[in-house]
Amino acid sequence: MKNFRHAFIILTVMAFICPVVSQADIVYIKNEDKLVGTLQSPAFSLMTPYGKIQIEKAFLKSISFVEGSAGQWVIETINNDLFSGMLLTDGIQFLQEDGKRRKIAKSKITRVWREFYGPSQRTTTTIVTMKNNDRFSAKFLDGKLEIRANFITRTIQPRDINRVEFAERYQNGTEILLENGDLITGVLKQNHFRLAPDSVSALNISRTKVKSIQFNAPKMVLKAFNNSAPAEADGDTDGIPDYADLCMDTPAGAAVGMDGCARRPRMSRTATSQKINGHQKAPEKSPAAISGQLPKILFDFDRVELKPRYFSALDEAAVILDRSPLAQVEIHGHTDNVGTEQYNQHLSLRRARAVEQYLVQKGVERDRLFPRGFGFRKNAASNQDVAGRAL
Repeated sequence: MKNFRHAFIILTVMAFICPVVSQADIVYIKNEDKLVGTLQSPAFSLMTPYGKIQIEKAFLKSISFVEGSAGQWVIETINNDLFSGMLLTDGIQFLQEDGKRRKIAKSKITRVWREFYGPSQRTTTTIVTMKNNDRFSAKFLDGKLEIRANFITRTIQPRDINRVEFAERYQNGTEILLENGDLITGVLKQNHFRLAPDSVSALNISRTKVKSIQFNAPKMVLKAFNNSAPAEADGDTDGIPDYADLCMDTPAGAAVGMDGCARRPRMSRTATSQKINGHQKAPEKSPAAISGQLPKILFDFDRVELKPRYFSALDEAAVILDRSPLAQVEIHGHTDNVGTEQYNQHLSLRRARAVEQYLVQKGVERDRLFPRGFGFRKNAASNQDVAGRAL
């Protein structure tokens, strides 16, 4: 992801996950000590708002205590699932580097972190987002959905669904976005969903606990491991690894920023442009550049609304454009890789157009603005973890 944030969540289950071999396990203690060694506890139990779950060590990536909450813990798995709730396991068994075995009480722990290196694979899965913001991929065990809309009950197969979105109050209805782009709004007849998450036992979850279900979406999962970090590919040899490079064809020797792009602003003076579907097409060439560059704007997951904290930066950009009446701007929208390519492409364009609309409201002529969507084709960071996808 990058200037603009991601899009969706998921169905079909992940194929196989091999046993993991960790390079190091680290335990962070509340007195700021850090212990390095090997985790010995075979599994961890967590009481979530939707039921008790148990995560085996082979699936564990991290356990973190959330400060300021009443016994709230968050567990992340190696396939980037997130579960939160009360940790039922009293402590952990740990073998330190010096060979000393310890049992560490959970009251003394702030975080347990397992470091992994190794390749990952792409799979198609279903991702469930709960109303407490837990998110996990799972196999959808119910063969179909039945929704009543316009006094007619309709049966829909998972293969035909892109996303199911639930209102805050489930009585208010459900929105189902189909793969063909149709949007159906009605009342879902199922009161519960049977789900088989990748890293825990099957769950029977009430629909009142679910925020959304994303079907038929790609996801990166860990497949195999070794104890040496893989070399970071750098196709254009500009010093920025490909996973963080937004400009993959930088000329040799060009000075680039941390995003891998040449240090020239994107705002440019141009003379002509064309309209396509009511929006401007960027000119083939930009003869000259002006000083200034639009800021990077981050969006909430699967959203297109601008956050107020970016208004001042966009106001400044509008002032720059007002002072440079010949300048034109490309606005690039991006997403993470959660969801289908088609959906993310559309989402990224909507994000770019949200910025376009804000600038128009500030007095910038629309025919000077060129919104473009890149979906998840260009990434500012790795999509293999939550932190990377958020960028």
